[in-house]
Amino acid sequence: MTEEEAKRIVDAISAERFQPFLDECGGDPLVALRLYYWDGEASRAFLSALRDFEVAMRNSFHARLAGRYSRADWWDSPRVQLTSKGLQQVRSARLALQQELGAGVTPGDMVAKLTLGFWVGLTGRGQNYEMQFWNPALRHAFRGYRGRRGALQQQLDHVRRLRNRIGHHERICHRHLEKDFETLLQLMEYVSPEKATLHRQFSQIPEVLARKPLVLTGAEPVRL
Repeated sequence: MTEEEAKRIVDAISAERFQPFLDECGGDPLVALRLYYWDGEASRAFLSALRDFEVAMRNSFHARLAGRYSRADWWDSPRVQLTSKGLQQVRSARLALQQELGAGVTPGDMVAKLTLGFWVGLTGRGQNYEMQFWNPALRHAFRGYRGRRGALQQQLDHVRRLRNRIGHHERICHRHLEKDFETLLQLMEYVSPEKATLHRQFSQIPEVLARKPLVLTGAEPVRL
């Protein structure tokens, strides 16, 4: 790659967005570009594990809360007291689905549309969420977990922030990604041990993380 080609790529990325990569690489634009594209590779690798965890957790939450309130649209039960933020998330999901699908929005549609932030929020303090949701239902979604709700909620929110960074195409190369992966695997182990086993055996994440120094030196190519 010529300097002119590199400059055009950086211009397409934007100087502001590229600056943190330059800072991390001592101002060397070519190494920073390698880091930028390795960062994208790491994000793609994490998406598979994040997807499996999010889908497993929200389905488990939904099944338990639908059973507790004896209705598939449990969020509309008069017995459920959501926070103002939770209510807004439900309204936003319903409105978006009505605009996409028209009439006939199903509870399954809502479960898929509600954000990870909504589901993680159900493990917070909320409107007495500990007594509403955690003690009678949601704690059973985390098999083998014996700690306190608050500690688990912090881990879940940590993963939510990682997911959101990736979803908004923000860099993750400055994070302790090995630790992020272990946190994600531990949470997945609680929710779906079978999925956790698959990701421990076959995830691309360890290989991608090990490639970082080789990509930065140019010993291995970037992967797009």
